[in-house]
Amino acid sequence: MTQKFKHLLCVETRNKRELHRAGWIMVDAATLIENGYLEIENGLICGVHRGRPEEKSIDHGPGVLMPPLVNAHLHIELSALKNCLPFDKGFKFWVKTLLEKRQALGKKELIKKARDAVQDLIQSGTLYVGDISTLNITGPLIEDSGLKGIFFHEFLGSDIPDVFCLKNDSVSFSVAGHAPHTSSPQLLKALKKSAASKGLVFSIHVAESDDESEFIRDKKGSWADFLTFRGIDFSSWQIGSKTPVSYIHDLGLLDFSTLAVHLLNVNDRDMDILARTKTKVCVCPRSNENLHKKLPDIERMIQKGIQPALGTDSLASCKSLNMFEEMAFVQTHYPGLDPETIVAMSTINGARALGVEHMTGTLSKGKKAQLLYCPLEGLNKKNLLSRIISNE
Repeated sequence: MTQKFKHLLCVETRNKRELHRAGWIMVDAATLIENGYLEIENGLICGVHRGRPEEKSIDHGPGVLMPPLVNAHLHIELSALKNCLPFDKGFKFWVKTLLEKRQALGKKELIKKARDAVQDLIQSGTLYVGDISTLNITGPLIEDSGLKGIFFHEFLGSDIPDVFCLKNDSVSFSVAGHAPHTSSPQLLKALKKSAASKGLVFSIHVAESDDESEFIRDKKGSWADFLTFRGIDFSSWQIGSKTPVSYIHDLGLLDFSTLAVHLLNVNDRDMDILARTKTKVCVCPRSNENLHKKLPDIERMIQKGIQPALGTDSLASCKSLNMFEEMAFVQTHYPGLDPETIVAMSTINGARALGVEHMTGTLSKGKKAQLLYCPLEGLNKKNLLSRIISNE
């Protein structure tokens, strides 16, 4: 059973100073301090110290104080579809059923279940999110809940809409293109430009499905037939003899402020492009296994110099939005990854993916005083990270 860790948010109040002590302080996945404390003033971390403080402090116990978790890619608006969709009839059938059931549920039920999911996220240690919404309904829920990060309004098709982008220190509002095979190149470039004009991250699903790869490579196939049936003219799209990654690179979409999600069907050249352009990457392994029966090559990404973040996708594609469960899955299915790498994927890598590493991702001096306490006992430096991941 997943433990719901106590989440501590130190409110930023003028001239307020607090000391927070614990058996362990995880400054970051590579920096673990035994018997330490954090000095906090005006809502910011102003010192990390060893030993017990001589002044009055808040003693959390023998466990570990660590940065809050970052879920860099999820669809909160699909939470009402938990346990409603089959994983064994192929990706296209899953998508078709999702659209039908989402429409049948209606916005009121979608919002109700999304609100519940937001509370579950907070209770399980996630404070920062990169939330994707095609219906544009979850932004207010995130703002009201205390979650932070980016709300991405997602678009697909050919029409270029008026969009709203806003950057701030709590919840920023940006845009996402759905995918290379569902969104026209004109739309994708317009969305990227809108996000960039506000200094915001732009998000896109890419190289997720075989249909997508076939369409971008061959300019034909079942997806091409589907677009033709829908009356969408893709004849001017600059596809053919390309991978999805190389296609959106040619469109000028890949750089340090783009977050590319999934990346199941990628080759070495694709990874070189992602690394060279400093594109942010997020993987969602549990969802990928359920929907596509394959996993992203995280080890190869890391060898190429990519530092992937971790996301859960949605309750329509996996059983929880819990980042501890996602980390545990990675630990089981990627035995070559050390615990330090896995924890970094859910903290500092996620913060970098959303462009919020100046605020969170580590418990270092100058960061926001947002702390997660994991009440574990019997910890030592060798087992601390593995114990956190396995949640035991």
